[in-house]
Amino acid sequence: MSVLRIALEDSTPVLLRPVAPEDRERLQKGLALMSPDSRYLRFFGPIGRLSKEQLGYFTEVDQQNHVAWVALDASSPELRGLGIARFIRLQEDAAIAETALAVIDAFQRRGLGTALLAILYLMAQARGIRVLRAVALAENRVITQWFHRLGAVGPRYRQGVVEFDLPVHADPALQSRTPTAQHFATMLKRLEAELELAHLHPPV
Repeated sequence: MSVLRIALEDSTPVLLRPVAPEDRERLQKGLALMSPDSRYLRFFGPIGRLSKEQLGYFTEVDQQNHVAWVALDASSPELRGLGIARFIRLQEDAAIAETALAVIDAFQRRGLGTALLAILYLMAQARGIRVLRAVALAENRVITQWFHRLGAVGPRYRQGVVEFDLPVHADPALQSRTPTAQHFATMLKRLEAELELAHLHPPV
């Protein structure tokens, strides 16, 4: 399995690769490293452990209509899980995919979420997806403000959640001109180069 090696903004080495069934226990341990607040905001309710069914759903993916990548701590012998990101193509509109991310508390606000969203963005480009749709609780100010600064369309409010639509552009230069969006564009270029070096489904 091809693996991308990157360094976060503080030089912490991280590995990015597609999720695999053997990541089940890694995901369970990663959940334990998230605070109750982080779990609530990610799963829209209190959760202590992932069920067998949830672990299967999160790790047994086709990497086409359901794409998922995991971030691993390259400095730990067991390759500790740091975060996971996924998108699932909507059945009613194949050009739109709903996306979600989770990062353990110790690695939040260190650029890992940006890297995970960027790899999803590149995978979406390659699969003909034109919109990544983020759905978050209305009180999740971190996600809602982040997607707003990225230039996503929204928010749309419905039953306690908000939706943002992030356009997937073929050219990173078409990103919004906000500092957050330009930082994201830089990460896209960086990961695109890494994908080409790894010969791992480069965007078309």
